[in-house]
Amino acid sequence: MKRSRLRVSDHAVLRYLERVGGFDIERLRREIARRVETAVQAGACGVVVDGWSFRIKDGPQGPVVTTVLDADWRRGSDPAGEETRVPAGDGDDPA
Repeated sequence: MKRSRLRVSDHAVLRYLERVGGFDIERLRREIARRVETAVQAGACGVVVDGWSFRIKDGPQGPVVTTVLDADWRRGSDPAGEETRVPAGDGDDPA
């Protein structure tokens, strides 16, 4: 079967989860904020909670949680510049 060239935006997926899947997106936002609030107050740019790494950046209106990653993985890059995920401790970083 030929793979479709159709892409589905993150916005469409979010609305699908909310409207078709019944997810309460605002409740999820509040839950994420509650989990990271102490770290944000301390000025952290990230925090690990219950095995999940929450990344935080400064936005024009204050701190913003930008992504959530499995804490056992770290971000890397391959020679072609593509973003990859490799298990923590398996990279060239001594850390």
